[in-house]
Amino acid sequence: MTERASDLLSKLADRLSADPGESGLVAAESVRSLAPEILKSQKSESVDELVKTSGKFLELLFRSLNADSHIPWVEYYAIAREASRRYAEKGIPLEALMEGLSVFRRSVIARVTEEVSGSEDSEEVIRLAQGRLGEVIEHMNSSFIRGYLDFTEARHIARQTELHGLYHIASALGRSLDVAEIAEVGLRETLQVLRLQAGAVWVREGARLKLAKTLGMQPGEEEEFTESGRSRLVKVVEIASGPAESRVDRITGEWSAIRAELRTKGVLLGAMTVATRLPRTFEPSDLEFVAAVADQIAVALDRARQHTREARTDYLTGLANRPEFERAIDRAVAAAQRHKRRLTLMMIDLDSLKDINDTHGHHVGDEAIRVLAQELQRAVRATDTCGRLGGDEFGVAMPEADERHASDVASRVRQSLEELNRTGKSPVPVQFSIGITSWRSGMDWQAMYLVADKALYVDKRRRHAGRSAIGQARA
Repeated sequence: MTERASDLLSKLADRLSADPGESGLVAAESVRSLAPEILKSQKSESVDELVKTSGKFLELLFRSLNADSHIPWVEYYAIAREASRRYAEKGIPLEALMEGLSVFRRSVIARVTEEVSGSEDSEEVIRLAQGRLGEVIEHMNSSFIRGYLDFTEARHIARQTELHGLYHIASALGRSLDVAEIAEVGLRETLQVLRLQAGAVWVREGARLKLAKTLGMQPGEEEEFTESGRSRLVKVVEIASGPAESRVDRITGEWSAIRAELRTKGVLLGAMTVATRLPRTFEPSDLEFVAAVADQIAVALDRARQHTREARTDYLTGLANRPEFERAIDRAVAAAQRHKRRLTLMMIDLDSLKDINDTHGHHVGDEAIRVLAQELQRAVRATDTCGRLGGDEFGVAMPEADERHASDVASRVRQSLEELNRTGKSPVPVQFSIGITSWRSGMDWQAMYLVADKALYVDKRRRHAGRSAIGQARA
């Protein structure tokens, strides 16, 4: 982040925190609509009281965007923790608080986005705001969770083991981005807390559920608890009701088990079953505990998948980033060497990006890069790998293809871009140069890169000379 973006955000924070009234009204109305339970905590369920409280809280959030602001957050987190305990006493679900907090976060980011819209530093300022605000929101969520844990522990001493188990699961899952580890942590802690023998977790891959981890189960036993399992020895006898997003069923038969769908944001991410062969009667609180664990696992799986996508793709174009592209073409070279298959590498370079940036601004240059990436992705096969290697440079690995096929792809991309340029649907005229080479025995991908890169710059010089000749002829 540049100092300029930080300074702009700090000044904006000071200005917005001085007058959060309008944003406070919007946030209050949103909270009233999305989480009406929160109104129960206000005097006489007054919207005016909610607006006043919302304005004060938004003022704090706007101030938090200024890195130099001195806000006693430790005190506010303690207040939030105590307030959330009182919310719990009134029967208001934790999800309502978190949804309310999400409303305030969206309100702040929307206001910042509105203020910096059109600025060349807008994306950088917004990312910086999201980072600073995210830390505060995370701590507030933690404070809310602790407040509810305080209440639950005080009211249900007998369930202390379950609470500690849920806390360990949440803490462990919060540190992991590995799917297998997430599944193992969730299973191990749940089995220990509920004193069960075995369990399994499945994760969704496409339209199917794939087994990710089992504990205490023999091969094949986990099939009894899948939706597609053929066993008729189990049946659903109770469905958990409550605030959890993940559906939880108690099933009986040869096993006494609890089966949970892993859902977040309305999306099915997997399933989990925990079970015992011993006679066992599950209480409603057992199902509620598994539902809470299932929600935690679902959130962790969602975060892990998001991280995997971001770690492998270029933020601007959505294509593979350079490390991911190098891994893909390394595998393609190994397959070509092992099975004597064809492999072609096409290098692409956007023409005149520096001139576009200097003349129209970097945001137009970024849009030109996105346009080229989009048309390139449309033209290649599903088996090809497109990557942005940095700046204005792209690469396409084409297994089972020759240089003629690569040239055809380049021609189709040129035709698409010419149409966009002609109709004015492109921000600026987008053109590119290419270099193509085919794999030969003994070459690694770096050797292919050097040959294609050399051909690319030969094409770039030729195209530049052609444009110069056309310009002179017109003059």
